[in-house]
Amino acid sequence: MKEVTSRIAALLTLAASLAAADLHEAVQSGILDQVKEQIARGADVNQRDALGATPLHDAAWNGSLEIAAYLIAHGADVNVRHSEGGSAPLAYAVIKEDYPMAELLLAHGADVKAADKSGLTALHLAALRGSLPLVELLIGRGAEVNARDQSGCAPLDEAALHGYRNVAQTLIRRGAHLDEENPESGATPLNEAATKGHSEVVELLLALGANRARPDRSGATPLDNAARAQDTGALQALVAKESPGAAYGALLHEAALKGLAEAADILVKKGANVNARDQSGATPLHQAALKGNLGIARLLLDHGAEVDARDGDGATPLLDAVISGHAEIAALLLDKGADREARDRESQATPLYHAAAWGRTAVVELLIARGANVNARSKAGTTPLGAATANSFPDAARILREHGGKP
Repeated sequence: MKEVTSRIAALLTLAASLAAADLHEAVQSGILDQVKEQIARGADVNQRDALGATPLHDAAWNGSLEIAAYLIAHGADVNVRHSEGGSAPLAYAVIKEDYPMAELLLAHGADVKAADKSGLTALHLAALRGSLPLVELLIGRGAEVNARDQSGCAPLDEAALHGYRNVAQTLIRRGAHLDEENPESGATPLNEAATKGHSEVVELLLALGANRARPDRSGATPLDNAARAQDTGALQALVAKESPGAAYGALLHEAALKGLAEAADILVKKGANVNARDQSGATPLHQAALKGNLGIARLLLDHGAEVDARDGDGATPLLDAVISGHAEIAALLLDKGADREARDRESQATPLYHAAAWGRTAVVELLIARGANVNARSKAGTTPLGAATANSFPDAARILREHGGKP
């Protein structure tokens, strides 16, 4: 008798398990009558599938409101967590931006403060998706506006990072901390918005009094990050009420080095010192010449950059352009009066010597055409032709010989 009872129990368990599998399929089909049939056959409404989801997870993901309501009415756990990520059905509804589904789950006791395994709450997800109605719904039901996930992000950080101005405004109005730093990165919402170039959010945060000078853990301020993002609106907002200072000069160096043309233009027009020196003694024009950023070099020269400024090694911007092989910038500098015979401090060599030594044939031709001395010797007594020959640049050597160059 015991054996028969045991076998019957096993069969019933198997039947319930099969019914539960069929219930998942029924929920995914979106057909309520099939769901009712499986539950009537004894399916466990909280049975997980192979991926760790329950039927209510499926209903929330698929937006099947009637099915979700029926599952809840028959005992589905509204706060059950997915086995893998730890997300509750409410998180699924928010990700899908399904307001009625979220409202249904909350009405039946969904925990509005619950977080998944990465620390993301439903409010984080609503902010990340930019869903203002869901943000307002969740806050109205008691969501924690300053909750942080495992990466240190609060909902306001998500809104700032993704450029959702209205969501950011609502979060701040409902108590989100305007200047609180991410404990991992040290970034404030303003720094995050500036990093991503979200000018509307930057303007909002500044209007609400955000600290525009606070750096993140790497030392970058919102202004630094807006310059790197080349966001015109964010840059203009950040510099609008400030006087030009050392920070502008440093940013102009970075803009010249990285080819951030819009950032350079804004900074120059706001009064940045075009001849500001970095730690090596270089000016922004040196950086533009070195990297071949022609438009920025022209901008700097048009606003008073010293064409023959010398860095700590005694090099001029022309020498940087020559060594890097940027013939167009070299031509621009010469047009603006650069000294074609300016020697560096260590080798006492001319730009033509360096062009020959580096095999920059286009620059060699340019300098000769502009009247450079083809036989000017370095401190060691070497001519440009000698340098080209020693470094195995036959084309440069040939051009020099054709113009009277001597060994």
